[in-house]
Amino acid sequence: MSEKGSQGNFENAFSAVPDSQRKSLLSLTVVLAGYPIALSNFVIGGAVGVGMTFSKALLTLLVGNGVLMAIVLATGYMAYKTGLSTSFLSRRAFGKKGSSIFSILLAISSVTWISLNGDIFARLIKSTFSWWTLPISITAILCIALWTQSAIRGYKGLEIISFLGVPAALIMSIVGVIAVGRATGGFGDVFNYVPVNPISFTAATSSIIGGWVFGATITPDVCRFAKSTRDLVIGSIVAFTIGCLGLQFAGALVAISTGNGDFTLAMAALGLSLIAFIASIFCLWTTQDNNIYGASLAIQNILEETHLKGKVQHKHIALAIAGLAAIFAAFGIFNYILPIIQFLSLLIPPVSGLIIGEEFFIKNSKENKNVNKIALVSWLIAGIASYISLKADIFVPPIVGIVTSCLSYIILSKIFEEKDKNVQDISSERISV
Repeated sequence: MSEKGSQGNFENAFSAVPDSQRKSLLSLTVVLAGYPIALSNFVIGGAVGVGMTFSKALLTLLVGNGVLMAIVLATGYMAYKTGLSTSFLSRRAFGKKGSSIFSILLAISSVTWISLNGDIFARLIKSTFSWWTLPISITAILCIALWTQSAIRGYKGLEIISFLGVPAALIMSIVGVIAVGRATGGFGDVFNYVPVNPISFTAATSSIIGGWVFGATITPDVCRFAKSTRDLVIGSIVAFTIGCLGLQFAGALVAISTGNGDFTLAMAALGLSLIAFIASIFCLWTTQDNNIYGASLAIQNILEETHLKGKVQHKHIALAIAGLAAIFAAFGIFNYILPIIQFLSLLIPPVSGLIIGEEFFIKNSKENKNVNKIALVSWLIAGIASYISLKADIFVPPIVGIVTSCLSYIILSKIFEEKDKNVQDISSERISV
């Protein structure tokens, strides 16, 4: 098998993406935008919009998405420079075997999100079309099977669906905004809106950042295909402006105009139920195939340290992940999964802080070590800090986790790595004497 064919079968899971396979700015931007173009962002925007005045909602959206873009740019730059996926980047902090723990959690998180969205969309189909006779369990399996078609084809599959999904989401957003302008009261009512049940800036910002910080954490899987720093910066900013900020802003306008933060009911109030349903098909597809793709790369990171390295192709792992998600969805995981997602939301974001701390401050990659205990301890500290933040309702738990993990890693590395270096120097002096 040729080198190019091998890389295609395994999606460059074990090595850097070569220059010959880097993508154009247009391709990079569309695929990056396809991931955050999700119904959840429209819903998050609606929740923020209905709970705040227009000016405060706009400020909150800008601040929240600014934080997300900063995470994407920082981790995306490392992926572009090294050509490595999120899971393999984590080796630089955790070590070869240590990174497997993160990869396992990443795969579990992806499976839960895929199955959850399969369950939710199946329920939406069932409630929207009275003639739909298939049970929710079978419908969920069919939905996940559809999303898998692009995921098993790697980056090329993501690209094809993103070129369909991104315009669909933009059309839905634009039509929604136009409908708001044409509604009774128009934009005047939006600008003068006073929420009945206001929410705080902290709570609103937390929902924006917390709702998509997992997605921002694994964007290196796509950013590694960038050709230049310029393409990375432009692509990331444009993609998240469209996918996160754009959809959330449209959701906020629709919610304020109708006084309803529920996506389905708000769009129905504007007479846009059919448009919303069609667009939601692509919104879910472009997000969930990315989840399948990222989970496959995470599993390859685990297999790299076993005899199965290079023996299991990307498409086979993607099918296994989708199959597992389909089983969970068929058994109604919607009723049990929320505590799992909340738990994972506290542990996965801090990994970005560890990677950033290693790459920009410590600069002593641990990828050749088996386990870096400093990273594991820093991760544990960050997880505890995130949990305290969540329970005490202080600031944004994922951001608390990222900052805590980064600072803990830098401080502990400076202390113990310097100590180890001094011990080695003393030993060397004794030997020379």
